[in-house]
Amino acid sequence: MKKIFFYPLLFGLFLLNVAGTCCADDPEVVSVEKNNLAQVNSILSQGNWKVSYFLDKNSNMTNEYLGYNFTFGTNEILTSSNGENIFTGNWSVLKSNSIDDNPDNDLDFAISFSSPDKLIELTQHWDVTEITETKVRLKSKSGNVDGINYLTFEKK
Repeated sequence: MKKIFFYPLLFGLFLLNVAGTCCADDPEVVSVEKNNLAQVNSILSQGNWKVSYFLDKNSNMTNEYLGYNFTFGTNEILTSSNGENIFTGNWSVLKSNSIDDNPDNDLDFAISFSSPDKLIELTQHWDVTEITETKVRLKSKSGNVDGINYLTFEKK
């Protein structure tokens, strides 16, 4: 009789544990007021940033960006330097009107470079999943049938 009672109880506890770990796909924006474009732009435009993580088409490409500095300047000018060359592109943060899995976090981050190929890989419209004073986490499904791309910038 104890076994009959014990197994359903154990199964019930397992289900509660699994249900408790489920959450939305995207974490909420932290350390800034949600969807406050002025605050997000202010954070990004201060200082130099580096790529601390880049997963592209299920391949970790982070090491390809060692030594690259990124500056999110005024007038949406994005500058990247690798110590030898300086490349310019564009950036912007916009409120998204599209329906997604997290309507509380509708910030889109656009990056655009025309060269070199390494920086062109970062060119897409990203969803902002987290932003603090020192870190910006992004993800994108754009043009990727192999999964989701992830990009993280950290302040130097």
